[in-house]
Amino acid sequence: MDRFPKRFPGFFFAFFLILTPQIGSSQYNPANGFLDARFGRPITFSSADSSFSLSISGRIQSLAESRFDLNNNDNNSVDFSIRRLRLNFAGSAISKRFSYRIQLCFSQRDVSSDNSAVANNLFLRDAMLFYAPNKHWRFGFGQTKLPGNRQRQTSSGNLQMVDRSNTNALFTLDRDKGLWITNTNKVGKQTVLSNTLAISSGEGRINSDRSTGLCYSFRSEILPFGEFKNNGDFVEADLFFEDNLKLSIGFVYSYNNKTSRVAGQLGEYLYNNQRADIHYYGADFMLKKKGWSLTGELFRRVSDNGISINPSNPSKVNAVYSGTGLMLQTGYLVSKTNEISARYGFTKPDKRVSKYLIRQHEYMLGYSHYFFRHNLKLQTDIGYLQSAAQDILQWRFTGIVTF
Repeated sequence: MDRFPKRFPGFFFAFFLILTPQIGSSQYNPANGFLDARFGRPITFSSADSSFSLSISGRIQSLAESRFDLNNNDNNSVDFSIRRLRLNFAGSAISKRFSYRIQLCFSQRDVSSDNSAVANNLFLRDAMLFYAPNKHWRFGFGQTKLPGNRQRQTSSGNLQMVDRSNTNALFTLDRDKGLWITNTNKVGKQTVLSNTLAISSGEGRINSDRSTGLCYSFRSEILPFGEFKNNGDFVEADLFFEDNLKLSIGFVYSYNNKTSRVAGQLGEYLYNNQRADIHYYGADFMLKKKGWSLTGELFRRVSDNGISINPSNPSKVNAVYSGTGLMLQTGYLVSKTNEISARYGFTKPDKRVSKYLIRQHEYMLGYSHYFFRHNLKLQTDIGYLQSAAQDILQWRFTGIVTF
């Protein structure tokens, strides 16, 4: 058991020793292929005939967080943590029509399961094989994010505040295992229409033997004024300063048939091996122009069989968060490297589950300093989280480097 850890650091030392002379430049060797290594882009290796490529990238996010309960001083806390530590591998195999992507995570908050009955250490976030026969179609098979709300589709490294909204946390579809089909077309001179269908297990990343149905998720996006610079419709903050107004509108529907978890792909199991059918509706948009950005999301989740009571302890209830959620977020770059942002979030459970779940409000102000766009930045925000159970003042500070 001790032999691997002793050799493991030596392997990486030798690996980076070999790479060190190459880092910071692009080099081509007719016999061995191509190496591209520069900050802000993955380290990329490709064969001389372009039949194979491998890109390696990663992200570190350190976090300081203080929370003050205005009603109960015993709940106050101050903490430091590694919010995210990610390692990505991507590339093509045989030809550019076949591509792959792997994402691993190593921080405690990333690998801990949100289901107490499952002992999984969830190091694997994404593992996908893609086939794109042409520029309009792409087929994917494996595990990755479902085609859900915009903020979840946006990488956590491309957020304009320290983290995603509480509304997203309650209503996101998250990741799952299955099949993805995407079609993208241009309509007219500049309008872009993209549709994605995913058929997945419905149980999320965990290994579960309770799946008896499948989840069907569909997202449609329209960009009426053409494409954003550098795929900026999934990058928060207008760091590329769109010259003209750009708009992206998205619609989402998901049906999770006979799921065993309170949020479908996330959360605790329902008691008594109970199954629930969950209908999920969403709409979102992104607006950008000359350093200003505005994004909004509206959610609706419905479940007819989403209340589960522990038979041995009736005081314990696991319930699907049936209800409505809203998130609005805006930001403005006062210079090329400094941005002020604000967010409002609201979640409201339906009447039938309001006995077990609470209404929440989120108010947030943020500041970001971008040293090298989202690849190297410092961010801080202060927020007020209000519900019937608590009134929380929250301050967060984070530093992120993406390589």
